[in-house]
Amino acid sequence: MCLNRLHRLNPLEPFSGPGAEDQYPPDQQIEPVHMDIDLKVDVTGRAASGVVTITATARAAGADRLTLDAVSFLDVVVKDPDGHELSWRHDGEKINLRWTKPLTLGEKRRVEVVYRVQDPVTGLFFMNPGPDKEKEPSRIQPSYAATDHETERARYWLPCVDLPHVRTTLDFHLTAEKRFTILANGTLVGEKEHGDNTKTAHWRLEQPCPSYLICFAIGEFIKADDGDFDGIPVASFTTAPHEVADLNRSFGRTRDMLRWITAKLDSPFPFPKYYQFALPAFGGAMENISLVSWSDIFVADESHGREWAWFIDQVNIHEMAHSFFGDSVVCRDFAHAWLKESWATYMEQCWLEDRYGKDDSLADFWRNAQAYFSEADEKYRRPIVTRRFKSSWQMYDRHLYPGGACRLHMLRGMLGDQIFWGAVQDYVRTYRGRVVETDDFRRKLEHHSGRSLVKFFDQWILGDGYPDLKVSFNWDEKTKAGTFTVEQKQCGTGGGKSGVTTAPKPFYFETDIGWTVGGVDHSVAVTVDREHHDFVVTMPQRPDQVRFDPKCRALFKLDFNPGDDLLKAQLTGARDVIGRMLAASELVKTGRGANISAVGEAMAREPHWTVRCEVAGFFADSNTGASLDAIVAWMRRETDSRVLHALANAVRGFRDARVVDVVQARLKEALPPLCRGALIECLGAQREPALMPAVEREFSCLDCHGFIESAVFRALAEFRSDDAVHACLNRLKSGKVSFRAMPAAAQAIGGLSRYASKPLQSRIAGELAALLRDDLLTVRQGAYRGIGAGAVAEAAKALDGLRPSLPLQERVEVERILDQIRKPEDSKVQSLEKKLESLQDKFRKLESVVQKIEDEAGLRKSGAPQMTGK
Repeated sequence: MCLNRLHRLNPLEPFSGPGAEDQYPPDQQIEPVHMDIDLKVDVTGRAASGVVTITATARAAGADRLTLDAVSFLDVVVKDPDGHELSWRHDGEKINLRWTKPLTLGEKRRVEVVYRVQDPVTGLFFMNPGPDKEKEPSRIQPSYAATDHETERARYWLPCVDLPHVRTTLDFHLTAEKRFTILANGTLVGEKEHGDNTKTAHWRLEQPCPSYLICFAIGEFIKADDGDFDGIPVASFTTAPHEVADLNRSFGRTRDMLRWITAKLDSPFPFPKYYQFALPAFGGAMENISLVSWSDIFVADESHGREWAWFIDQVNIHEMAHSFFGDSVVCRDFAHAWLKESWATYMEQCWLEDRYGKDDSLADFWRNAQAYFSEADEKYRRPIVTRRFKSSWQMYDRHLYPGGACRLHMLRGMLGDQIFWGAVQDYVRTYRGRVVETDDFRRKLEHHSGRSLVKFFDQWILGDGYPDLKVSFNWDEKTKAGTFTVEQKQCGTGGGKSGVTTAPKPFYFETDIGWTVGGVDHSVAVTVDREHHDFVVTMPQRPDQVRFDPKCRALFKLDFNPGDDLLKAQLTGARDVIGRMLAASELVKTGRGANISAVGEAMAREPHWTVRCEVAGFFADSNTGASLDAIVAWMRRETDSRVLHALANAVRGFRDARVVDVVQARLKEALPPLCRGALIECLGAQREPALMPAVEREFSCLDCHGFIESAVFRALAEFRSDDAVHACLNRLKSGKVSFRAMPAAAQAIGGLSRYASKPLQSRIAGELAALLRDDLLTVRQGAYRGIGAGAVAEAAKALDGLRPSLPLQERVEVERILDQIRKPEDSKVQSLEKKLESLQDKFRKLESVVQKIEDEAGLRKSGAPQMTGK
């Protein structure tokens, strides 16, 4: 049976994996309401020990049992400090306890858990300096201990109910070396120094907090004090080699963001401080209540800030938005995680709109839509709200973040700003400090709008997929009318046996059709709810531009080519960035040299950097000689490093001497690290052995985040040769690889295994197996992803042996990797990939020759059939 047919039997299997079941929150007849966490944290020894006292309340009369998550705890002792008799058992994953005397309704009991943890596999992370105390910035390893839990990782160091429906207030009594700064959720009550060169910090959080948002960080931190906002302290922390100036460069706009978001939501900030800390080899960014954690790749020096400040700001506003959506208003379980992640993502777009204007907002909407489409088209489609998964971490994908954000944008467009934001403000106020489900949000919108939104939520939130539209336009000179024909192409694409599935139903959404005459824009609101529509509009003269959804209110994929002349007018005349990107996309897709040249010329005058970045990708997708000409000319003149980065990515698929020339010319300049790294990878993608020394020389261009070093490893992997394997392994053997670049090094040698000789394959397998035991999670992840990238069968046994000890959210990924390695068709796919690459190169060269002949003969005219290919 065809794989697609199998997927239709269980449409969610490509997302959830085989054997996944619906996940529901458990009964909670005895609910923890407060935790006192009294721990001594040994940073050097990578351990913590002490006692956690949990206060719990009976939600049902006669309840007598409480189950706590507690994975791999040592020396566990459980007791009731108030003398109530209880029995307990720890099975290595959970503590099951039972009071001899059941509780009455509302009665409170306390339980003490004495224990220790040693180097937990996740949840609590440690770093210490290496033996050589490196001075090179990218190699400095500071001392720290810090927690990061999303989604269910608190259980590896903290006895708790590790699910979001249980929220507790907190007291921390954390003891560590006196030289360290100790941070935690809430307000600092006080610090006390001891005679043994340690100190204890007491932090208190009076607002209820789910386990995944509990956080502490201990280390030698640098602090940037940003004063306060409405009496709330604002500060950021990091470690050497970064400086206060770097913190200010990255997080210095935080107070302005707090001012904006509290006004936007008409709600005071719900927590007692806004602290942020950034650490090396740490998770991306996490919205822990009052103590946001970041990877220190977001702590930007002057060069890095030039290319990434825009992105750092968006992540900052995203995490801040969680203070309301997720921290204060908590989703009851992870099936409803869109109520926090989609909202935080959409607030990025709203902040861009209010701070920089409509173009930046719509550019973000476009990026979100494209990110969602890429996952929905290439991997799987799932409802935004679903209970079927193995690990709740699987929910955190492009459906949840950009896919859900686009749907919130649609709701705003349907209801209008006044109603939408009024309802959202009411929702935030009403459910502050409470748990919510999707219906709670829907009912708020319905209450304020008077509209029934059940159908929208059923289709767009509880259903999967999106509209895939084919639109055409015709203007009738006789009737002076324009007709927009709209077809939902996804309808009729169902398959499988009768009774298994049916064709997708048409989506319902509200939008507009638009046209421009003499520089004046016109539009009419329409509703799309069928497979086919003909919208007829009176137009006294032929329009200069025609648009579907000109106000950019809806989420869909669009195929709409009204003709070269109208598209060229839209390319330079559309007042919005999406209009210009759509026109460029359609013109490039024609493959005609004149159209591609017109787009290239327009980009020389295009004011918005996002448009230029996206159009670079359109040229890459077209894979024509004309596109290559346009990209090379563009790369020589582009001054924005963000766009040059996109151009480098776009030109990677073209193997041509002109690409080498322009890339090497740009590498002679002082460029920000991510941009430089993209150009280095572009050189590697040429797969010319003579270029390998030039790539290796880039190891000398170090940056404090290891971006360039990592890019060199990825570039070497592109050569697909034994020489490249030797270059990577020799670099590893030299001991010069920073911990920041080790994940890239592991993935590079893993990917090279596919193309290496047998003896080198064995060496690679041994290196990767050793890296699976590294202290740093980032390195271990790089190792198992390297095993997956190269289908390294010899290392699969070591990975399979590691699998049982992994936390669930990592185990799911590892199981997918192991399943992929065991598939026998991998070698066939590899062979086909090589043949396809060769054919693409030959086709593009042939197309260039034909184009040159036609140009010389004067035969190449707009509208004439041309050779195109990919």
